[in-house]
Order: sequence, then structure tokens, then C-alpha cells
Amino acid sequence: MKRALAWIGRAIINHGLTKFSALVIALVFFVVTRDDVTRAFTIPLRVVNDPNRVLLTKLPEVVTVELHGSWARMSRLRDQELGAAELDLSDARPGPLAVDPATIVMPQGVIFRSINYEKVDLRFDRVIERAVLVRADLRGAVHPDYELVGTTIEPQRWRIRGGSGPVGQVQSLVTEPLEIEGASEDMNFDVPLQKPGEEIDFTAVGADELPRVNVSIKVRARSGERKLEVAVTWPTDQVAPPEIPNQIAAVVRGSLPDLRALDAASAPPVVAVARRDKPTAEFPDGSIGFSLQFTDAVPAEVKERLTIDAPLDRIALAPATPPAPAK
Repeated sequence: MKRALAWIGRAIINHGLTKFSALVIALVFFVVTRDDVTRAFTIPLRVVNDPNRVLLTKLPEVVTVELHGSWARMSRLRDQELGAAELDLSDARPGPLAVDPATIVMPQGVIFRSINYEKVDLRFDRVIERAVLVRADLRGAVHPDYELVGTTIEPQRWRIRGGSGPVGQVQSLVTEPLEIEGASEDMNFDVPLQKPGEEIDFTAVGADELPRVNVSIKVRARSGERKLEVAVTWPTDQVAPPEIPNQIAAVVRGSLPDLRALDAASAPPVVAVARRDKPTAEFPDGSIGFSLQFTDAVPAEVKERLTIDAPLDRIALAPATPPAPAK
């Protein structure tokens, strides 16, 4: 046994460098001459859109490619070196998806075997353009004393582009929400439109832009009236005829904001000034007329916008009683 072990030791040690070199050469030869292998690689599918058609089919995001080559070459090859498979929809026909392997970057020293991907049928819709009416999305209500009398949008329409199906279903384009709660005067907005769908594009703007329109709203004060009992005044240096009432009914008409200013007056807002008219054919004994006037308790600008109407504006005087005959 000792002799056998000694012999093995001498066999290993003697000419060791030569034997090690032979081993290295054998390993290199093994690697270089090893049998070819086939590997699968996953690469993205890049789609080139057709400007005249819209694809309705959901495409796979990746494809699997099988390549054949030497073990050494295939062991170093990475997915990124193959780039992406390309599908040009301008050349594609409706029906089963067909990806051309020629669009794949093929590294040197490898052979293409096959390409595999999800089997889908390509369906297309023609691209159309149409002008669609724009509608303002108004939120809230104007002040209760006012009413919304008109909304103007410029431009009134905007063109959209996309598949005939989605574009044909768009009834109107809507602006971003506009807040008009409590508005008591005309308002103007510069506002973008909301996109009606991801598959629809706006024309005349960039791909990532939204068109803007100008929206003007016009409001008007509501009209109303106030029924008042108006105090009658008479010149202090004269004796008032007994026919003159202390008060007469009157109606003040105007906008609700002005009427509210009238309501806020700290003193009586209207007085009726009585005046004596000369006898006429209609009133042979004369009459008393009433001139209704706003007092200083009402702001001057409000007075100009209000009107006063009195159902009773003239009183006929009773005939004078003849003096009793002297006895």
C-alpha cells in the first residue's frame, strides 16, 4: 500500500507544470468545442401607429425569441442586446397578429429559431375628425337677487380626432368646472377643456396640451316691487283741506338690490307732497294732486333707478257750501 501511494505521489509531482498546462488546454478545448445550445429571450414589442387607423386590439407588451448558437456565445448574450421587436401598424392587416423577426437586432454568431407571443386578432377603426360643441361646466348659483341671462363661449366648437366609434359618441366638450356661486356681476374665464377620452385627441394643440376657451357669463338683477303706505305732507303755512288723507298707497318698482337699499333706509323712504290745483273743466272746484318723492334716506344712485307709482294721485275737492241766507 505504501508503495502504491508513493508511486501516485511521484506521478502527480513529476512533470507537474506540463500536466497542469495539459489540463488547462483540455478545459479550453471543452468550452470551445461544446455543443451548440438554444436559449429563449424576452424582448419588448414596439408599436408604430398608423395615422389613418386606430387599433382596437390590446397587443402583448413582450415577445419571446429563441436563438441558437455556441454555448460560449449564448451564455454571454443578454436580452438588451436584441433591442425590441417592431410592429408597424401602417403595414398590418386585420386578422392574426404577425411580428416580423427581421425587425429584431440579431447578434453575430447566433441563429434565429422562432418567435412566440400572445395570439390576438388585429382590429382597426378608421380615424376621423369632427367639430364638437363646447359646453361650460358651471358650478353653483348666482346671487338670489340676480339671474343668469347668458353664457358665451369662444370658440363655440373645437375639433377632435380619433377612431370613428369614440369620436362619434362625443356629444359635447366640457370645460373644467367654473365656480359662479353668489355671482352678482358679469364674469369672464379662460379655462381648459376636459379630454373626452384617452383614445381621443384635440387638434391644433400639442400632444400633451389641452385647448383653452374663453367663457363669459352675463347676470342681471331681478326685478321686484314694494308696496308702501306713504305719508302725505302739506305746507305748514296753509290749512289742509279735510279731503286730504294722512297716507296714500304707493308702489316702488326696480331691481331687487335697489329695493333692498330702499328697505335699509333708516327714515321713511318716500313722501307724498300734496299741491292745490286750479279749477278745471273736469274739476270745477279744484283738486289736490300728489307728487311722490324719495327722501334723502335713499342713496342718490338708487333713486335714479327706481320708479314710484301711486294708484291715487289726485283728489277732487268737495263743492264749496254756499253761505246761509241772512235773516
